Amino acid sequence: MSSRADLLGMPVDRFLREHWQKKPLLVRAAVRDFRDPLTPEELAGLACEEGVESRIVTERGRSGRAWDVTWGPHPEERFTSLPPKRWTLLVQELNRHVPRAALLLERFSFLPNVRVDDVMVSYAAPGGSVGPHLDSYDVFLVQGMGQRRWKYGTRLAKDATFVPGLDLRILERPELDRDEVLGPGDMLYLPPGFAHHGVAVTPCLTYSVGFRAPSFGEMWKDYARDACAASADASTLLVDPPLTAAKNPGEIPPALLARVRAAVRAMDTSDEAVDRWFARFATRLAPGHELSAPARLPGAAEIVARLREGARVARTEEGRWAFLPRRRGARFLYVGGREIAVPPEAAPLAEAFAARRRFRGDELLPLLGPGAARALIAELFSIGALRFLRSPVRAPRASAR
Repeated sequence: MSSRADLLGMPVDRFLREHWQKKPLLVRAAVRDFRDPLTPEELAGLACEEGVESRIVTERGRSGRAWDVTWGPHPEERFTSLPPKRWTLLVQELNRHVPRAALLLERFSFLPNVRVDDVMVSYAAPGGSVGPHLDSYDVFLVQGMGQRRWKYGTRLAKDATFVPGLDLRILERPELDRDEVLGPGDMLYLPPGFAHHGVAVTPCLTYSVGFRAPSFGEMWKDYARDACAASADASTLLVDPPLTAAKNPGEIPPALLARVRAAVRAMDTSDEAVDRWFARFATRLAPGHELSAPARLPGAAEIVARLREGARVARTEEGRWAFLPRRRGARFLYVGGREIAVPPEAAPLAEAFAARRRFRGDELLPLLGPGAARALIAELFSIGALRFLRSPVRAPRASAR
């Protein structure tokens, strides 16, 4: 695996200081000897499956508009009817469906898990594009097979006017002052709000590693819901203060406003309450995701025995993983919005699971002393957060030309 300095072409601290959320960065050969985790045919097969979010974007499509979008799941014959040029297949959350794609995220472990969105992949025929656009998240565009030309702006876009009447948010007047062709292993980083337009030079696969931040509005609404659910006073009615006859019923009595202010401020906004809410919020399951308990729950003794036999363990991709410190070395571990209290003796195991996606048995056994650590790994297996790693299963195949 490439080092972080190879990936970014500079030390991580310099990248975070000079580029992260500030300006684009192009890195040649960022991922040396890059190998695509699937073929175009396998990607097309994946796009035919229920539960996989995908879309096909065709320029000058059937409807006669500049870009035509069809959403999956796609019938297999859809791929045999596509033209030889100017179309793109996009699949979201490839890290959920293809284990090797999830490992691409490990290269970006210098960024917090709670900022990870997903790995999206696009296959494009020559001339294929989704048009000039802006993203509301940080993205690393890693080039797989083939070549793609990227035109992009080196300054935050000032004009965000979109072409009317399209299903895509295509910029009407994109500000693009750089023009680069990326080949296998090359990478382009773009902060939010920078215009970019990628066009396939040859049939190609491009992996978009996205990092999304929530809006203040999302956080405020979720915190209010969370506080209401946690408070025993949430259903208590506001009681009027002693009233006198109103001179004008349109005036809100100052004493009533004082009670309202007190009620709002009574919400628990301590640092600990906010931190724990944010950890649940930032690791929560997205719509369509779930932690599925296995049909047969392995106990701690069986888990340890299988690890001694050389079994490997994989972390779920359904939800993000994070932890918070507690007193005396304890931790709160968060998986898919769940909060698990972890005692000090199991803290090293919790931190290890938050840091990586795959483990060999000989890596986990030293962390599994009797007691709390074994109880923690058994709980994580029981809720579907961990599983034993099987041999990779290839996605079904369909022709993507």
